[in-house]
Amino acid sequence: MRFEQTRDVLNNIGAFHKQAGFLYTELKKHCSNARVRLLLDYISRHELNLEKNIAAFRDDLPESVLSSWFKYSHDQDIFAALHEVDRGKDMPFDDVLDLALELDGQLVELYEEMMERSTSTEVKDIFNSLLLQEMKEKQTLVRNALGLMDI
Repeated sequence: MRFEQTRDVLNNIGAFHKQAGFLYTELKKHCSNARVRLLLDYISRHELNLEKNIAAFRDDLPESVLSSWFKYSHDQDIFAALHEVDRGKDMPFDDVLDLALELDGQLVELYEEMMERSTSTEVKDIFNSLLLQEMKEKQTLVRNALGLMDI
């Protein structure tokens, strides 16, 4: 079991969003369908924007919260799914959307576990806030993806 600070978890979340953004950019290079390219472009920009938002969020937190320690026993490597994707594959629309939802699901799971593992009310509130935001982002992604299907 590892011990981590809140700062470490937030840094990993930011890195996850950045790597996800780059993944979608790579997938776009091999995409032949215009709608799928639009979806990949949207998701890529969205992920890179989320990385910036996490960094700004982290920078606004007090040091006492960032340096909070807790036992971190999240069993899954959130980066593993990013590395398993065939970046040279021409993915259909549904597969891209499924991938995006799977990656979002990994973050939801992480936020829920961090809330459970935290002993600090402030840290629980932070991860609850991130969880609610991620759920909103997921709904927005689905709504925008469905809109692209109508184009």
